[in-house]
Amino acid sequence: MMKFKIVLFCFLAFALPLFAFSQAESSIDDRANFLSEQERSSFTAYVDELYEKTHFSLYLYTASSEVRDPKPIADSLLNAGLENDSLRAVIFVDGTSHYRYLSISPAAQKFISNAVAERLAQKYLLPEFRKDRYGQGIIVFGAELAKNVARLHDVRLQSSLPRPTKDGLPGIAWFLILAVVVTVIIAFTYFARQSRRAARREQIREFGGFPHPKFDSGFGG
Repeated sequence: MMKFKIVLFCFLAFALPLFAFSQAESSIDDRANFLSEQERSSFTAYVDELYEKTHFSLYLYTASSEVRDPKPIADSLLNAGLENDSLRAVIFVDGTSHYRYLSISPAAQKFISNAVAERLAQKYLLPEFRKDRYGQGIIVFGAELAKNVARLHDVRLQSSLPRPTKDGLPGIAWFLILAVVVTVIIAFTYFARQSRRAARREQIREFGGFPHPKFDSGFGG
């Protein structure tokens, strides 16, 4: 077991720097192919603007296979370029079981704490993942992280930030709701009209009796 840990450590020490992120390079290494071209462009746009305005770097790495413990790899990717880029965070997601981890540099934790990151993941990332919308979940989660960093730097991002997907009711559901509403209105109108007619008939029967109580017959009694 100890030999395995040593081999793993050596692998991470020598292999991962080859894949280290640099702000001069792409902020995305999407080996699981989660992101569409549009999602990739959206992520790149707001992280580039975030770096320009705050010098905070946000990166994305997705593994093509399952990684049950993403923390060591994410931390190695983070630390590989830490000397020249102290404000940085790496979003890591594995491509099979979708384990995720956000590695945050010590300097960056002033702007994104682990608690904040987990709260944003629960609110924005996981709901999309549960619906198999991995790319959407990643870019919305990243956008919320970027907004939080920008707010604490007292700047505003001008890039178009992605929003969570709103799942509306399907067309058939709206049709059924409309049908029920129309049926209730028709039924109410019908019974209200029938009630008014019954009341008028009752008034006619009462008026038609002889002698009618509203009139004097004219004969002395």
